[in-house]
Amino acid sequence: MILRVIRGLGSRDEVAALTTALATGGDLGTPEGAGLERVHVGWRDAEGLDRKVVVISYWSSAEAASKGDANQSSPLAIARQHLRHVHVAHFEVDDTIRRDSDDEPVAIRIATGRFSKPGADAEMQNLLRQRAPLIGDEMAEAWVGRRLSGREVEVTFVSAWRRLPPDLSLEEAFWPDIALRYDEFAVEVYSAVGVE
Repeated sequence: MILRVIRGLGSRDEVAALTTALATGGDLGTPEGAGLERVHVGWRDAEGLDRKVVVISYWSSAEAASKGDANQSSPLAIARQHLRHVHVAHFEVDDTIRRDSDDEPVAIRIATGRFSKPGADAEMQNLLRQRAPLIGDEMAEAWVGRRLSGREVEVTFVSAWRRLPPDLSLEEAFWPDIALRYDEFAVEVYSAVGVE
């Protein structure tokens, strides 16, 4: 399973064009998009009139994602057509939480930590797998993934929220004891496009 975290910049009009293109040609549910299982788009303020944009796409395999790129209909290809300064990070996912819901998310949260100590990422993934199911029903789905970045390993916990939780701040570490183990730790929170 592959999770793509695609970041870019766009004006409101560019983001509207992106979401329309994803809805009409993003492969989700089509034979061409076999393997594309989920797409979420979020945004937050940036300098000037631009918005920071994130597109989360979840694939059954790297091969399926590459096929979508080749026919120019993957969320990454569509993001490159509509956004500026597009950057993508690929994470190998070994754990997915999906809670039944027809609700569209109101927020997307990306918590990422970086390790230089060998083996620390496996321990962290295990802790996240154990604790993520304890989060309330406000979280609709989540993915725990990892990727190599030079000599370091990044572990990410990406989650989509159907409601904002009353007892957690999405902007902060949920589990400080875990966050302190990372060499670097960062949290990004985006509103779903259309949610201010």
